[in-house]
Order: sequence, then C-alpha cells, then structure tokens
Amino acid sequence: MKRELFKTIVSDILSDDFFSDCKFVKSENTFVIRDGEKFVSTELDHWRDYEDESCVIRPLYGRHFDVLSKWFEKFCVRKLMYQRLDPHIMFDNEDFGQETEITFKYDFSDYEEKFPQLCSTLKENLSDMCDEYATLNDFYNKIVVPQIKGEEELPEAGADWIFVYLTLGFLVDKDNYPTLKKKVLERAEWLLHHHELSVAEYYDRMDEIISYMENNVRL
Repeated sequence: MKRELFKTIVSDILSDDFFSDCKFVKSENTFVIRDGEKFVSTELDHWRDYEDESCVIRPLYGRHFDVLSKWFEKFCVRKLMYQRLDPHIMFDNEDFGQETEITFKYDFSDYEEKFPQLCSTLKENLSDMCDEYATLNDFYNKIVVPQIKGEEELPEAGADWIFVYLTLGFLVDKDNYPTLKKKVLERAEWLLHHHELSVAEYYDRMDEIISYMENNVRL
C-alpha cells in the first residue's frame, strides 16, 4: 500500500510520548492537548508545492481558556465546534524565531531527516506556550495590556477577540476594566465602519452580550 505523506506525519506525531494525551481533530488538522479547563493546540496548515513535489507545512500554535468563551456559546453565530476549538492566543514558528515552514518530499526521500525536526519544533513550541501563557494573568499582561497601552495594535479583524478581551479584563483586572472596555468598543466601531462583517453580526446586540457576561461570568 502506498504511504500517504500527511497521514504518516500525523500518525508518527501521535505515536510520540509527548502527544500521548493529545486529540487530533482531523477536519481542522489540529492537535489538541487539554489540561483541565484550558488547552494548547497546533494546527498543521499545509499545501502542495507542485514545482518541488513537496508538502509545505506551516504549524500554528494556540492557547485556549474555556472560561473566556464558554459563556459566549449562546450568542455565537458560528458552528460551536469551531468556536470551541479557536485559540485565544495564536503564534507561528516565526514568533519563536524559527523558519515559518517546513517541507517534505512526497517520495519520502527526506522524511527521516525532516520528521524529527518537525516533531521537535512542535514539542518545543507547545511547551513554551504552556509555560508562557499558563494563566489568565499571563495572557492579560503579556498580550492585552500592551495593546491597551498603545504599545501594540489591537486586532484588525474578527469579532470573537472583542468578547474574549472583555471577559479577560473583567475577570483579572476590574479596576482597569472600564478603560479596556472603552478601547475595545472603540476598535469594534472602527472595524464595523471598515466593513468587518463578523463585527456587524454582533454589533446591534453588543450591549446585551456584554451585560450578560458581566452578570454571569465568574472564576
């Protein structure tokens, strides 16, 4: 039987002890390692390079905290499977100072060399995600606070982040929550005027959704 390259890569990753408690979501090409009410994940975004006859893999790494978005399920307009799998924090290899992509020849001629590199990279970066963003406070202080201070840009697309950020600030920094809320809602309005359709889907119910979170979400 002819070996299928990507299936072989997935199978060999799952056979590694590091991934012994991992769930592979085939439809999303994503490995999920859950720890209680949070998880880290890596999606193997991939495509075929026809000129080189190789499979190009771009790993994407995520961190998800259930408390930040579980409450939002009653308002979510997307399929819940995707909403539950979405990372709240996402990086790629470049964020870890590594090559963004890794390629595998379809004839397996470089497999023995490339697979250990890929597996080692996944394990190293997922471990770093677990350590660097172990808590809600890590997420808030390392990503959200610099954006609120204007040191980095707030997201320029999507809508889910709006409710994730507001929930995070409400839970871990109530004193500064009004400032966070003001800046996030200003960005939401900016996105609406720049035709971000995902924001438009929620904009008319924004007050209702946020009020529900403020009255019901607790650690």
